[in-house]
Amino acid sequence: MNYRKKEVVNIIRFPAGFIEENRGLKDCCFEYKVLASTTSLDMEKNDIRGIDVKISDPSDIVTFVIEKCGDPTPLPLLGDSVIYPQDQLVIGFVFDWRQYLATYGNGTYKISIEFTVSGVVGGYDEGIYDVQEYTIARANSTSRIWTEFNSFSESTLIDRTNCNLKDSIRFNGFFGNRQPKTEIVQLSTTGRVVEKIKHQNLNEWNLSAWKLNIGETRRIIDQNLLDGDRHFISDHNRSNHDYIIFDKPVFLSETPEMEYDVGTREAEIRAKFGDRKQDKISYYNIQ
Repeated sequence: MNYRKKEVVNIIRFPAGFIEENRGLKDCCFEYKVLASTTSLDMEKNDIRGIDVKISDPSDIVTFVIEKCGDPTPLPLLGDSVIYPQDQLVIGFVFDWRQYLATYGNGTYKISIEFTVSGVVGGYDEGIYDVQEYTIARANSTSRIWTEFNSFSESTLIDRTNCNLKDSIRFNGFFGNRQPKTEIVQLSTTGRVVEKIKHQNLNEWNLSAWKLNIGETRRIIDQNLLDGDRHFISDHNRSNHDYIIFDKPVFLSETPEMEYDVGTREAEIRAKFGDRKQDKISYYNIQ
């Protein structure tokens, strides 16, 4: 006789942070560069941090905790809660650094994740953020990727379809050096005269990021560029040919490349992007 019984059970997943062991180097710990403005609402001057965590059961508890380094008193969550229409087992929040700067001043902030999953209590530090008032001098030599999410992630098992999760990361980098990549369509008439049919600029943009720590490379490569759906890039370099590259809507057009600095833990990223809206086009109008 067959006495086998089939049961369906939920797989328990504990939220996991990224904690490195100390191998003796001074850069074993890292923090993220953040700029915000108390005098301007301009998007390119105000960074954010979007975080989400997958739980196993609706009864599980996840709490985001933020504190200013040196003061263990938790601060209120300032920003926006994230709604996940396709995944009720995800908790998310977007921290608005402008509100923290205006209320608690510049300095270093730490975000932690505390959880109770299937009766097990745990937690980890999500990241340390150096928050400063935006100035042209502080922003110089930095670029920023602002990302919006709207798809399913196999690596985290989170369905972000139609959610309002956003994130930004600022880093030492340069974005620009446009190449027009002009597409030319023309014909030669019976009189051997060349006439334009269509010209279209399929702009290519280059991103270089350097002196990146492991936290920055993971966020850029494995979160923003991999899981993100809409990217907006700003550049603040004094030496840039173009001074109005602010939150340019782009798409990743080629596989990013990484290069590692021998003898250090730092790495570089190079990537190419195209215009998300490709409307730089003209046609011959026969009238």
